[in-house]
Parts: sequence; C-alpha cells; structure tokens
Amino acid sequence: MVFGVVLAVCLTGAWLWRSNTHSAGARRVLIISSEPSQQTEVDLGLETLISDHFEVLAGITVTHAAAVPAPSDLRKLPSDLALFRFHGRRDGQRLALTTQWTTPADLLAGRPWRRDAQPPMDPAQAMETWVARWPLDRRHRFRAELYPRDPGRFWQLLQAMAIRDDREATSQLPATQALAEAEPMCATAWTTLGDHLYRSLWVDPAEAGIGLNSRTHRAFQRAVELVPGHPRATFLWSLMLTDTGNQDVALRVLGEAMRLRPEVPDIFLGLTYAGRTSGLLAGARSAMIRRQELLTPLSPASSWTVETTNLYIGDWSAFEQDVQQARTLREDSGVLFYLGYLALLKGDRKTALGRMKDAETAGGFSPFQDLARVYRALLEGRTADGLAELRRIDDVRGKLRIPDGELTFKHAEAYSLLGDSDRAVDCATRAFVQGFSCARWYESSPFLEKMRTHPRWPTLRRNVRERQAVMEGSFPPSSFEP
Repeated sequence: MVFGVVLAVCLTGAWLWRSNTHSAGARRVLIISSEPSQQTEVDLGLETLISDHFEVLAGITVTHAAAVPAPSDLRKLPSDLALFRFHGRRDGQRLALTTQWTTPADLLAGRPWRRDAQPPMDPAQAMETWVARWPLDRRHRFRAELYPRDPGRFWQLLQAMAIRDDREATSQLPATQALAEAEPMCATAWTTLGDHLYRSLWVDPAEAGIGLNSRTHRAFQRAVELVPGHPRATFLWSLMLTDTGNQDVALRVLGEAMRLRPEVPDIFLGLTYAGRTSGLLAGARSAMIRRQELLTPLSPASSWTVETTNLYIGDWSAFEQDVQQARTLREDSGVLFYLGYLALLKGDRKTALGRMKDAETAGGFSPFQDLARVYRALLEGRTADGLAELRRIDDVRGKLRIPDGELTFKHAEAYSLLGDSDRAVDCATRAFVQGFSCARWYESSPFLEKMRTHPRWPTLRRNVRERQAVMEGSFPPSSFEP
C-alpha cells in the first residue's frame, strides 16, 4: 500500500515535470556546460553525446553556453526554449547522471530547476533511463545505437569524443577504429571515427595510413546508414566532401538530413558552405538566414570558419558583420586574417597590415597564419619575400589530402596582388579543379584584377561558369529550404 502511494506520487511528479516543460512547447534546448572538474573527458564527451541525443531523437535546435544567461538575457529568450544542465560522474564502470531542466520564465519567476538524480548504474541503462524521463517528444526511432552497450567501450567512446586536438585525434586512430569495429551498430562510434580521420587529413596524412579518404567517407557513410540524417555525422561528412570538391554529394546528403530534421542549425551551416563554394549564392544565403533564424537571439558557442557568402555576393557591410560576429566567439588567425583582408579590400592598407601581423602571431595552428605572412610581406613592399613564402606554402599544401579549393583561391588572389599572373591563374585553375566554382567571385574579386588579363583567363572563366550552371540545374534555391 505504501509502495503504491509512493509510486503514484512519483508518477504524478514526473507527469507534472514533463507537462510543465511541454507547456513551453520546447523546440530548442540550451545546454549549460558542466563546471570544470577532475573528469574533463567525461564532461566533454558526455555533452556531445547528450547533444546528439537531442538532435537525433527529437530533431530540435541545440545550442551551448558556459553559464546560465543573466536575467536581462533570459527575458530575450524565446518561449519554445528549455534550459538543460547535467552532471555525469564515473563510478567504476558505472555512470551516475544528474540532469536538470527549466525555462526562462521559470527562472525569472524564481522557481527551482526540475531535477532528476540517477544513482550509479550501467551506462547504457543510465542513458535509457534519462531518455525515458526527458520532457521532449521523441520524433525519430531506428534500430541502431547511439552509445555502446559494453560499459568499458562506453567510457572509451566518451574519451574519444572529448579529444579536441587534431594531432591527438590522429595518434588515437587505431583505438578509435577498433572501437567502431567492436560496436558496428553504434552510429556515434562511426561518427567519432570519421571525425578523427577527417582531422588527420589536415595534420599528417602519412600517420593515418593508406586509403585515408575512402576510410573517412566509409565511416561517415556508415553512421548515416545507421541513423538516416544523423546531424553531426552529416555535417562533418559534408565538410569533408566540400573540401575535396564533392559539393554535389554534400548537398544531397545535407538535403536528406534537412528533410528529416529541419530544425538543426549545423545542417544549414553545411548547406551554406557547400552552396557558396559552388557559386549557388542565393541558396547559400537562404540556408545562412535559416540558421540565423533558428539560433536567434542565441549565438552559437562556436563556428568552424568565417562566413564568406556575403563577401562573394558583394555585400561587404554584411560580410563585416559576419566577421565581427565570428570575432565575438574567438579571435584566432582566421578571423584576424579576414579582418585584414576586408581592410585591404577597402583600401585601408595600414589597418590591413596591423591585422595581418596579429593573424601571423595568433596562437594555435592555422593555414591563415602562413597566408597572413604573405600579405604582410605584400603590404610592407617585400614582394620577393611574399612570393617565396607563397610558393613554399603551395608546396606543403600540395601534399595534403584535403585540398580546400576555397583556400587555394585565396592563394591565387595573393599571387595576383604580388604581380605573378602566371602563378595566379595556375592557382585559380587548381582551386576550380578542387571544387571552388563561385563564378561571381572569380569575376569580381578586386584582388584578381591582374590575373584577369592573362591569356588563359577566358578558358578558366568559361569552365567555372559551365560547372556552376550544372550545379544550378541540380540544386535550385528551393533545394536549400526545408
């Protein structure tokens, strides 16, 4: 009798907890990251795994923040957003998971977070229990897994997902490969393997072994086969496809993911990237706006690159806003380079030089550091030094297995500015072969003015236009919209 009463109370509490959050019509979740602890790998890996669950099972918009927004910011948040925070603790091979939910209105009213504390249990059971209790509609079901059933491999997966350094990801490839093979039905394991393989393409392909490109494709493809439209796997796969000049395939897999989960922002980020590098600027801009609408008024916790769609369209004012937005997220060499690049477009050589110096000395490793060094030499009148450095960079990049035609195009612009039109047209042609076929920017970039007097330019221009026309026929602007 007592047990029955307790059970009834628990069920009533759970129903109220779910219905209260449902009353907000939650279609967006803001994940508040765990506070720094002694188990950073668990925190980082678990946050990614939880984010995957929200996007895969519920198909909702997920954003991240380091702390709960201030009251002034809470008042700006939409009514369809729920705030979520978690604490995971490893207890031997078991997982103790505590989760909390609230809404902006509840926080502003002073109401406490709705809290669910699970005792240590088998990790798979802990995740199943959490999903069974969450206050969200589960829109998607499939027969694959999002985490290993084996406890030991669950923790191995979290550790692999927590890796943020590209070189460490490369060194851990044998273990990540073995994990995916041991868990053939785990989409997250295959996504993580694809992520690590993709990173190794940028670092030192020789360390990763033979057939790296095809291995990376197969890993992402396997994840998407297991979970159609898997957002993170699709997004990362689309980046690799675009960087290797396969925008048509990237747009197809992104289109399928968009159809299944039209509220996941990264899908539209991938569409924007593949679209702009194909010259499909109307579609790319549409996808960019759709992503902004999903995120507003929130800002993404990170963005992997500076958005250049507005630059290619010719809206420099909007492009400057995009760069400044990226700068609020991070101030790395890529952002600083584009600030200098934009200043040079405007004719402000003094500001451009300062930004290029900053980009050259920024922390971390980035190809934009080398490119900034070239532009600095140009702006300081050291043409011979700039050309020598640019040739050295080209020699190194020629050995990479991620060509990235958009970056190669930036090299062509630098050659043209430095007065070497022969190498500029060589580089621009290579960018085209690598998949960058934005006809408008080939034809209007002020930095390519000297190159466009070269005898081979008309042929290159015709080839770029023809490819873009084919892509426009296959992917009209409507294909970028849900």
